[in-house]
Amino acid sequence: MNLFGTLFVASAVIAFAAPHPAPPPTSPGDNVTELIAQSRAALGGSALDRIKTFRIDAKLSVGGLGGTGTSWAEMGSNHFSEFYNTPPLIGADGYDGTEAWNRDSSGLVWVDGSDAGRTQEISQAYVADYALWSPKRGGATVSWGGEKTAAGHTYDTLVVKAPGAALPFEMWFDRKTHLPARVTQTIGPDSSTTTYADYRPVNGVMVAYATHNESSDGNVVDASVTNAVANPSDAASQLAKPPSNVHDFSMLNGKTETSIPFDLVENHVYLDVKLNGKGPFRFIFDTGGANIVDPVVAKEIGAIGHGSIQGGGVGSTTESVSFAMVDEMQIGDAVLKNQLFGVAPTRSGFGMSGGQPVDGLIGFEVLSRFITTFDYGNNRVVLQLPGSAQTASGGNVVPFVLHGQQPQFACGIDGIASQCTLDTGDRGSIDLMSPFLVAHPQVVPPQLSAVGVNGFGFGGPAFGKLGRLQSLQIGNYTMKDVIGDFTTQQKGALAVPFVAANVGGGIWKRFVLQLDYYKQTMTLTPTPAFSEPDVYERAGLFLLNRGGKYVVLDVRPDTASAQAGIVKGDTIASIDGKPVSSMSLQAVRQLFFGPVGTSLQIGLVSPNGTQRNVTLVLRDII
Repeated sequence: MNLFGTLFVASAVIAFAAPHPAPPPTSPGDNVTELIAQSRAALGGSALDRIKTFRIDAKLSVGGLGGTGTSWAEMGSNHFSEFYNTPPLIGADGYDGTEAWNRDSSGLVWVDGSDAGRTQEISQAYVADYALWSPKRGGATVSWGGEKTAAGHTYDTLVVKAPGAALPFEMWFDRKTHLPARVTQTIGPDSSTTTYADYRPVNGVMVAYATHNESSDGNVVDASVTNAVANPSDAASQLAKPPSNVHDFSMLNGKTETSIPFDLVENHVYLDVKLNGKGPFRFIFDTGGANIVDPVVAKEIGAIGHGSIQGGGVGSTTESVSFAMVDEMQIGDAVLKNQLFGVAPTRSGFGMSGGQPVDGLIGFEVLSRFITTFDYGNNRVVLQLPGSAQTASGGNVVPFVLHGQQPQFACGIDGIASQCTLDTGDRGSIDLMSPFLVAHPQVVPPQLSAVGVNGFGFGGPAFGKLGRLQSLQIGNYTMKDVIGDFTTQQKGALAVPFVAANVGGGIWKRFVLQLDYYKQTMTLTPTPAFSEPDVYERAGLFLLNRGGKYVVLDVRPDTASAQAGIVKGDTIASIDGKPVSSMSLQAVRQLFFGPVGTSLQIGLVSPNGTQRNVTLVLRDII
C-alpha cells in the first residue's frame, strides 16, 4: 500500500479574459469545437499565445498542515512541475514530457512507470499547460460530455484524453461564462475533483487564485495563489526532472552490508528496528508499504505527529494517518537519518489480524536506498550499500517499474500476459484485481469457495472467493496450481485498473529475492520450497486478536466451521480441552492446516457470554 501520494494538488493555471456568450451549438462535434473556441476567448484569446511559461506561488492547506507551494507550466507542451513545503510533508513531482517523477524531502527522485501514476501526472500537466487551446488540442482526444448540473449551476463538459494518458478526465465549463470550473480525474475506484475560483488578471490572462481539491478518500487540499508570473526566466531548469541526490543513509563501522534475522509468520517478514536509539521494535518489512509507526511508539521515541490525512489499503474504508519526523532509524548496521513516518495504529490494526506485536512497517524508504535481499530460505534480510552489492548468482533477473512506490513487473496469469505488483506484506500467494477478473473471466476456475474474508489491513477486511490458478509465470519461473484470492472488492487497493494481480509472500517465500531499486530489477533464485504445493487452512475461519481473545471475524459459508455452527462474533476459548490463552494466534491458525478429516473440539463463548462446544472436522475449502 502507498500512503504517500502527491499531496500538493496543482493550482492549475485556469484563466480567462472577457466571456462572450454564444448560442448553443447543434451537434456533439459542433459542441466541442464551439466550446473550445468560447473558452479560449474567455481565457484570454491571443494573450495565451504571448505566454510561454507560468510560475504560480500559493499558500497550501492539506490535512491540517499549512505551507507553501510553487507550480511551473509550459504552455501547450505537457511539461509541468510542482513543489510543496507543508512540514513535515516536503517534496515535488512533475512530468517532463517523458517521465512522471517524484522527489521526497531527502532529495530522492523516482519515476512512476505505472499507467495509473503516469495518467494522473500527464492529465495534471495537460490542464496546467493550457494544452486544450494549443494547436491540434495538444494531441488529445476530445469528445462532448454533455450538460451537467451541480449545486444549481449548469455546466458544459468535455471528456479529454491527453496524449500518453491511459484514461480521460472531465473538464467542466460554466455555461454562462465558458470558464473552466472544475476538473475530475477517475482512475478505478479513486477520483479527484479540483474546482477553480477567484480569477485575477496576469498579463492579459486571468488566473484562478483559489483552487479546492477533494478526493474520493476524503482528503482535501486548498491552494490560494499569492503570486503569478508569466514567462519567468528560470522556467526551463524548474520544469526538468531533477537529479536524485540523497545522502541520508549509511552503514555503521565502515561496513557495506548487514544481515538481519527475521521471523516469517504467515508469510510476513518480521524484524527488529531501532528508532531514535530506542527499541528494538518489531516491524513488518513490506514492499507494498512505507514508513509507518504506531502512535504509542511514536510517543515513546518523541516523534510528534502532525496533520491528518486518510490512508487506504486492501479494505474498503480509509484510516487517519498523521506525520512525524524520526531522527534515526537503525536496521542491523544500516542507518537512515531524518525519516518521515506516517503515524497510524499498527498495533491494533496489523497486530490484531496478524496476532503478532506490530510496532510499525518499513518499505519503500529502505528499499530505495539499499540493495535488499529477502533470503527466505535462511530467514535473513541482507541490506547492501549501492555499488557494493553483487547480483545473486544463478538467479533470473526480472525488470520492474514503480507503481507509485511499489514494484510492478511483467507476469503471466494462466498464459495471459499481464502486470503484477510485488508485495511481501501480503500473506497470500496472489490477489486477482477486480477489473482484471471482469476483463478476463476465463481465469476464474469452475470451482470457487464462497465469499469470505481473505485479508485484513489498512481499510479493514478484504473479501473475495478462493480458487486455484492453472499457472503463474514470473520471469523464467512458472508455478502451477497457485491458490488465488478472486477478490470481490470494488474499493481499495484490490480494485485498481491496469494491474492484474498483487503477488504476496506465499509466492516470494519460494525464492531468494533480491531487489535493486537503482537498476529497477529483482533477481529470483529458487529455494527448496519452490516446488512445495500451495495450501490453505481447512476451517474457513478468519480470527482477530482482540485484547488477547481470539474472536471470529468471519466464517466462510459452506466450510467446516460453518457446518460446525461457529458464527461471527464467537470467541474461541479452547481447542481439544486446551485453553487458547496459552497459545499464540498463529498456533491456533496452524491447527486449522491439519490433514483432511482431523477432528477438533472447539470451546466457544458467544457474544452474549453463552459457552458451548462444537466439533470441527477439517476439510478442503478449495
